[in-house]
Amino acid sequence: MIRALFQLRMRHHAQRLGRFLFPNGYEGEFFLCGGAFKPLIRKELLINDLDLWVRNRVEREKLCAALIARGATLLRDFHPYCMKLRLDGQIVEITYHNVEDGNLQDILNTFDLAICGLGARYHNGQIDEICISNECWDTLQHREMHVLESYYCLLLEQKHPSLLRTLHRMGQTANELQYEVHLESEHRLWDLYWNTYTEEERQRSRDLYFATIVTHQTHHHQEHLVRRAAASGYAPIPHFEQRDSLPLQLAFQAA
Repeated sequence: MIRALFQLRMRHHAQRLGRFLFPNGYEGEFFLCGGAFKPLIRKELLINDLDLWVRNRVEREKLCAALIARGATLLRDFHPYCMKLRLDGQIVEITYHNVEDGNLQDILNTFDLAICGLGARYHNGQIDEICISNECWDTLQHREMHVLESYYCLLLEQKHPSLLRTLHRMGQTANELQYEVHLESEHRLWDLYWNTYTEEERQRSRDLYFATIVTHQTHHHQEHLVRRAAASGYAPIPHFEQRDSLPLQLAFQAA
């Protein structure tokens, strides 16, 4: 019953956001997931950005064109990750990840943190689907921040450099929501970093952390994390083949 009520609140919230994006409706399909739903967890929190997904490049071009016609301006192109736009003061990010024939749950499984497993699918101006993943619901119930198991398996298999960035996000998001960091989940990431990653892979993780968190978030990094990551002895990321190989023409026009 409690979960059903929360999903009803998600639907109402998603409807408001849909009307903000397209007051006159939108003839097409897109997905809204992640941080846009933070105010439902702690109502005084603001929405940093609206993260949107589409199935392919054609739908991405259509969505971008509709947002620009609505009055949005392109701020920056982060190909092959996302395009960042501003609409009426609100940041909107359109990912370069192609959902293709996947569903809403598939998108939620591409995040690193379980708390991000909240999403909605829009079709022709209406909400067709609302989803909260089981791992996200478990996080809400226990108020502990942990990573998705699918993300941990990805790190283990691919040694992806996002690991340190995820550790940062765990602490940052826990503090923002007034949750605790799940200690076992944090320990597993550090154990992976020091005992499974090579030094070259650890260096790539440090480089990505500084390039994304330190550079693009005005130096709001965690000093203790940097020290621990650099001490001797002691972020789901979609596969690149599912991303557009080239930026949209819109990005070239704005350059």
